[in-house]
Amino acid sequence: MRRYIFKYTPEPTRTGIIHRPTARILLQSTKNEWYAFRVYIDSGADISLFTKTDAKLLGLDLYKGEYRPIIGIGKTLIPAYTHKVKMKIEETTLNVNASFADSDEVPRLLGRTDIFKHFKIIFNEQNLEVIFESP
Repeated sequence: MRRYIFKYTPEPTRTGIIHRPTARILLQSTKNEWYAFRVYIDSGADISLFTKTDAKLLGLDLYKGEYRPIIGIGKTLIPAYTHKVKMKIEETTLNVNASFADSDEVPRLLGRTDIFKHFKIIFNEQNLEVIFESP
């Protein structure tokens, strides 16, 4: 069994420090280069989300992806385009559908589609960590 542990990241807010579940993942560019990203692990997100600049860095033509707008908190519609990308979570490599927003004003999210089905994911609030286990 593979087991990956990601510590929560402390972030300052107006009311003090909040610890958020994050992970460091890698995405492969069209030139086969790997780029690291810090993402929020979001069990409420249907699909992983990245920025317009991330798409450019990876060599993707943003607008050639499938247009699938994202509706988030507050019912705000964000234009986004879905692309098939290769993602690494520690030693596990996955082919996933990921959305890239037509904006840089979005958080990077690790959503459920094509990812969560490969792992048992435990949000351990007591130890401020997320555990990914795969058989």
